[in-house]
Amino acid sequence: MVVVEEVTKLSERRTQTSSEAFPDDALASIRAAVEAVPASIFDGSTKHTKVGGFDATISDGLSQYEGDAAGGYNPNCKLWSHQGFHYSVDLYDADACIAIEVEKSERKNVSDDLLKFQKGYRTQKDGRPKIEFGCLVVLVNYLDRHNLYQHSLTKLDFMKGVLFIDDIAVIGYRDPRPD
Repeated sequence: MVVVEEVTKLSERRTQTSSEAFPDDALASIRAAVEAVPASIFDGSTKHTKVGGFDATISDGLSQYEGDAAGGYNPNCKLWSHQGFHYSVDLYDADACIAIEVEKSERKNVSDDLLKFQKGYRTQKDGRPKIEFGCLVVLVNYLDRHNLYQHSLTKLDFMKGVLFIDDIAVIGYRDPRPD
């Protein structure tokens, strides 16, 4: 099983108190879904490796979230469109307004994910933001030298003054393959 090493919330790192904190029960469910991913997902021996992989396996544990088990585009995860391009998140619970982005390696995508959460907060549906809570699921040990979790916290701290969203959680997991 995958090991979750760290969980941090934006609400713990900023002085703003008018926003809601990430719901504890939702965060516990997301963490449990990440921890339930078998280590074999990383070595290619499971069926999910070919069909959506890590994201799809997390999705399997979160039935209330929309996602595409095939790893492709799911119109229910679309936040908005611009010039024919559909901006979407990996997993989305429209009722709770929670979006999840799973990053397995790319440091550059973290900023994009945070901005996507922000844009989702500013995008309304029925008078409510499409995203009130965002969750990043990131590696703590990428290529033995990169800690995407720490990088995510650095980006979160840098951007927190312009992130007008209720809360963002960052879950740091360890790739179970030997270093």
